Amino acid sequence: MTDLLGDLIDGPIAVRTSEGIAHVIRRAILAGRLVPGTELPERKLAEELSVSRTPVREALFVLQGEGLIDLVPGRCARVREVSTSEIEEIFVLRRLLETHAVKRAAKLRNSPKISKIEDALAQQKRLGQAGTILEQAQADLAFHEAIADAAGSQLLVTLVRRVFAITVTYRFAYKYSAPRTSRVFKQHSAILEAITSGEGAEAESLMSQHIKESSELVLKNVRGNQEFKDKMREDVEVDVDA
Repeated sequence: MTDLLGDLIDGPIAVRTSEGIAHVIRRAILAGRLVPGTELPERKLAEELSVSRTPVREALFVLQGEGLIDLVPGRCARVREVSTSEIEEIFVLRRLLETHAVKRAAKLRNSPKISKIEDALAQQKRLGQAGTILEQAQADLAFHEAIADAAGSQLLVTLVRRVFAITVTYRFAYKYSAPRTSRVFKQHSAILEAITSGEGAEAESLMSQHIKESSELVLKNVRGNQEFKDKMREDVEVDVDA
């Protein structure tokens, strides 16, 4: 049986706790290695991580709470499959949360937390087209989380992280293609400029359009779900074998 986690395991010390195990599995999901519908047997995960099944079980409960996996009594855990209607709802939530966050961040443009948004954007620029899928996803999430943090609300950070993580597993339908990566960077740059200029309405409009485009791309590619999942699995196999 092919390893579920492979080279995403950080080492024995990092995964001794349920938090560390959840981190590794979460990375595998965000990297597209564990695609929606993938089964996550406790025994298999415990063997790969060289731990007992107890912390693995605890980690799976954490990931269930984040909406990344499904746990059904008497059945194997699996990476959550989200319906088209759920994806639409999630993007509606993202737009509501993040337009609110970006408007608040613009009001607090002199906050030292604005530097975190700048750092996240700088990381995206450094990655360019050369970053791995996981690096691109993490940099993208870091930008959106930093805006929520700059809005002065830890609750916003938590909510943005959760809804973003659920949708990002489906964004590998189009991956981070060169044109899309370049466009995302330009959109993020414009959003940051509006924030630092204190232009809340402009920042809100830009964020709304940014999320709308992401939503359209994801939904375009997840319709016909089985065909999409087959394509994702083929892409992941190529990435792993490369």
